[in-house]
Amino acid sequence: MRLAFADSVLDLDTRRLQRGGRDVHLPPKTFQLLEILIRRQPRVVTKSELDELLWPKTYVARSSLGRLIAELRAALGDGARDAKIIRTVHAVGYAFCAPLAPGTASARKQAAITLQWGERTFPLDEGEYVLGRDEGCRVVIDAEGVSRRHACVTVSGNAASIEDLGSKNGTYVNRERISAPATLRNGDEVALGKAVLMLRSVSDAGATRTVQMP
Repeated sequence: MRLAFADSVLDLDTRRLQRGGRDVHLPPKTFQLLEILIRRQPRVVTKSELDELLWPKTYVARSSLGRLIAELRAALGDGARDAKIIRTVHAVGYAFCAPLAPGTASARKQAAITLQWGERTFPLDEGEYVLGRDEGCRVVIDAEGVSRRHACVTVSGNAASIEDLGSKNGTYVNRERISAPATLRNGDEVALGKAVLMLRSVSDAGATRTVQMP
C-alpha cells in the first residue's frame, strides 16, 4: 500500500520512504512509529500507548519517545512549532495530521521485477534490496535459517542480480549455492535458509498481483 503526503511517498509493503523522489532511511523504530501514527490517523495516539507499542513490556525513559518524534520530523521536513505532518497534543500524545492520498502506486511506473514468497509479493524498483530477518532490511524474510542480513538483490532497469552477504546457510539460485554475484532471470528460484522465493519479471510474465503484507 502506497500513500502520498506532503512531498513524501510511503510504501508500507516494501517499507520504503521517499521524499522529493529520493529514498529516506528510517531506523526500524522510527519507521514503526510513522506506521503506527498513519494507521491510527486522525486520532491522537497517547504517549503511554506509543510506549507500549514501540517497547512492549520494557521500561524506557519518556525522552526516548521524544527523540524518535524529533528524528521522524527531521526525516519528513516537519517542524515541532509549525507541524504540518506530526501534530503534538501537549501532555497527551501525537497525531498524524497531513492529508493522505491513497492509490499513488498507479501513478508511478509499475515495478518491473517482483519477488514472491508464499502469498507475499515484494515489488522491486531500481536499487539495492537487502534480504534478511533484520527489521531494517528492505525485504524482511523472517524464516528459519535466514540470517539477519542474508543476501542483496540489485535491480537495474529490467535486470537483477543477487549476492550472498556471508550468510550462515548460504544463498541458492535454482538449488545451486552461489559464491559470487549471480544474474537472476524470470522464474528463477531463490532459497534463503528454508524460505524459497520466486523472481518474476513483469515485462516477461505480465502483471503480478501485489498482496498486502500483514
